[in-house]
Amino acid sequence: MKILALSNLYPPDFIGGYELACADVVDALRDRGHDVRVLTAAPRLPVGSPAHVLRRFKLIDEWSENGMGTSPFAFRRDEAESRLVSAYNVHALTTVLEEFQPDVVYVCAITGLGGFGLMACLQFLDIPWVWQLGDRVPHHLCSTRQRVIPGLAEAFSQHIRGHYIVVSDQLRREIEVGGIRLQGHVETIPNWITGTSGATHRGFYRGGHLRIMTAGQVARWKGTDVLIEAAARLRDSGHDDFSVHIYGKVHQPDLPSLIHSLHLANHVILQGVLPHSLLLEAYRDYDLFAFPTLEREPFGLVPLEAVARGCVPIISRRCGIAEWLVHGVHCLKAERTPEAFARVFAEVIEQRIDLQPLARRGATAAWRDFHLDAILPRIERLLVRAAGQAKGIAGSSHDAYRLARMAEQLTASLLEEAIAA
Repeated sequence: MKILALSNLYPPDFIGGYELACADVVDALRDRGHDVRVLTAAPRLPVGSPAHVLRRFKLIDEWSENGMGTSPFAFRRDEAESRLVSAYNVHALTTVLEEFQPDVVYVCAITGLGGFGLMACLQFLDIPWVWQLGDRVPHHLCSTRQRVIPGLAEAFSQHIRGHYIVVSDQLRREIEVGGIRLQGHVETIPNWITGTSGATHRGFYRGGHLRIMTAGQVARWKGTDVLIEAAARLRDSGHDDFSVHIYGKVHQPDLPSLIHSLHLANHVILQGVLPHSLLLEAYRDYDLFAFPTLEREPFGLVPLEAVARGCVPIISRRCGIAEWLVHGVHCLKAERTPEAFARVFAEVIEQRIDLQPLARRGATAAWRDFHLDAILPRIERLLVRAAGQAKGIAGSSHDAYRLARMAEQLTASLLEEAIAA
């Protein structure tokens, strides 16, 4: 098949796991003989690109501090171009569609590109698509920073119809609670790990020093404060022989101060950002991987990477990955409170929980059920299914671009009037 993948960014320029997952699928589909091209944004810094990666989109980098305008109108204009419509990007999409003539489009993260307009363009041109939802992107495309816009949510629900992959049932519920219905075929498929199992864990906990780690964004929305306070409660309960190593970029500068104010400098250590390849190796040196993330976490890949390498995850009881791993079989689960996480840490130290069988069952499940080799055939079948759907009446590329220009200009006029009022 000829497959066109859409992504706001593409490695080596990426934000997080969503873009890396897109690259995983693209590489695997190419290895299986499919003709795959990627349409993505111009990189934020110079990078090399293979011939199949087309960096032609314009990105509104709403994740960076300086990525959006600072005045009220400039900010709202950039927000609209990021989420609602970018005529420039609609033109780039229609040009590549005409050049490449794909059988199906594999859509990934499209916030930052005027994603609503891109999906409307595919719908208008009657191009079949499969949308890999690793986050609540439809919610982003129908909203401002403040709220979902009901009219946009209804328009999306009525007119955007195709094939969806959601990484958890929780993610689908969260999207639909916001008033956005996913119309068409929706399939729940988990995120995946790659690579090979490699060396075994260096040893399982049998008393002594408990090695706890976490990795990702160092911020309250990922539960870093919960973990720090859990460490304080563990120490105050009389357990002193443990360490918590935190890997990742610090997004909230008061968190290091929290460590010092609780006198945890000897227990909780900020390790900074570790390259992904080294992080995969580091999992083998720890007993527990703590993941006190928010309930709305769509999936959460890092606990899966950890257990695949023998590091037992303790995760929030309600989050995306919690749908896929079983407490007491593959992992440990706790309420998202310092008290609950500290209690589980103490039970491990007191050897009331044996980590070895959890680690072995978890690793077996990870490599068997969550490796890309097991997941890719399901994605491939959906792409084939979408490509084979009956064709309707398609609009023209020129009309799609004209409509995008009209929508862009109308949006700008409405924003000016709203801010002037």
